[in-house]
Amino acid sequence: MYKFSFVILHYCTIEDTFKSIDSILNLDCKYKIDIVVVDNNSPNNTGEILKEKYKEFSNIHIIINKENLGFARGNNVGFLYAKNKLDADFIVMMNNDVYIISNNFCDLIIEKYKKYNFAVLGPKIILRDNSICYYREKLPTIREEKRIILRIIIRYIIYFLYLDKIFNKFYKGEKKNSSREYKNNNIDVILHGSCLIFSRNYIDKFDGIDDRTFLYCEEELLYLRLKRNNLLSVYDNELVVFHNEDSSTNYITKTKRKKSLFKDRQLLKSNKILLEELKKEGEEVEN
Repeated sequence: MYKFSFVILHYCTIEDTFKSIDSILNLDCKYKIDIVVVDNNSPNNTGEILKEKYKEFSNIHIIINKENLGFARGNNVGFLYAKNKLDADFIVMMNNDVYIISNNFCDLIIEKYKKYNFAVLGPKIILRDNSICYYREKLPTIREEKRIILRIIIRYIIYFLYLDKIFNKFYKGEKKNSSREYKNNNIDVILHGSCLIFSRNYIDKFDGIDDRTFLYCEEELLYLRLKRNNLLSVYDNELVVFHNEDSSTNYITKTKRKKSLFKDRQLLKSNKILLEELKKEGEEVEN
């Protein structure tokens, strides 16, 4: 009998977390399901509210972190609990603003595992505007990554100096290819971090995702780890979830300027780590 653990990283936005938990509890699943909610030291006391609300549920485990560990380290607390305490065969790591739509989600995971023998599986992710969340087929080059870092630095300086109104007048933002629909069997791709499904192929080797970042670039670093260990990532659009994107970030940062500054600080730190990893990858290829 397969055991599934759903790991939800919670921060402040409790209504989203309620919906996320409900979407799991309502699944048509004959297998053992556990839900591990990790409260990332929410300042509004919602971790304690969750603990009280679900105290009678033996399959819902609430963990309250003593500090905000960020995305990767916060999720890894739940990942380790699911791995070591619950002996999970599959760990579904999902944002607290992700709700599962496919009622046969667990059966589909098993079906795809038997078909692909994946290490990490990514579902089809529908966003608030009904577009489809993109994934990427390749990493940026070292040159491209350096340009990304330079753009982040320039944007940060503009917002820091309160020049954002002038900047926004001329800069419309990068266009996303999120509305493109992808084929059903995309293999060896960079999956989106809002919902990742790990099999034993990954769980037995690792204790979570790369924990050097606070926020952003988790997907690229995961992809590099998979490549280096000859593990497979798969995107399959038969599994469907909804993503109420950026709800926690929007809660933390009420203004566009503050949101941009917060985002760019984290992007800069994370992209510098990614750049170093890309350089290592380049050295390995040359050798």
